[in-house]
Amino acid sequence: MDTILAIKGKDFVLLSANIGTGKGLLMLDQDKSKIERISDYSMIAAAGEGGDPQRFVNFIAGHSELQRVQHNGLDMPVNSIAHFAAKQICESVMENLNYKVSALIAGWGPLMGPQLHQIDEFGGLMSVPHSGQGVGLALFNSIFQKYYSPDIDEPTAYKVLKKCVAAAHERLAVNMRNFEVFAVKENGITKLNTIDADSLKTAPH
Repeated sequence: MDTILAIKGKDFVLLSANIGTGKGLLMLDQDKSKIERISDYSMIAAAGEGGDPQRFVNFIAGHSELQRVQHNGLDMPVNSIAHFAAKQICESVMENLNYKVSALIAGWGPLMGPQLHQIDEFGGLMSVPHSGQGVGLALFNSIFQKYYSPDIDEPTAYKVLKKCVAAAHERLAVNMRNFEVFAVKENGITKLNTIDADSLKTAPH
């Protein structure tokens, strides 16, 4: 019942996820976030069943905090966080732990600028310009392919996310009403307006 979305521009990454935790057809927590701040310049979102995504993002955030303490306040590079997270998912699959999640890691660094990493449920890691994971994957990918360009600006990228959420409302059987959105940029992390039914009334078609 989870969907996580992200899109990268020249100087930013937008990261979004539906709010709430479910299992099967049951909604367990309508206010649970699937996005966790890793550092002042990086975030992770995860999709999966039940409480697995929350446990996973908490583990990755905890590991990153431990590394920060052990290295005199220095944050892990975004690509190092992504490789560590992918390794954890891969190992869980190889050990048959019945622990399946996919993840998106968004960040900004002084050398590489904005970064977006996609990790599938088998631990496959890719650096991507945009991604949708979880419920509605094929639907979102078609929207990204139609509207994405490498020089996309932040307001336009936000509108693309609104198109994805509108498609989820219209075409998916599961109830994913509200999507929180964060921007990761050179000046840090900013929470943007939540995409909900009211905001979609003004979304362009």
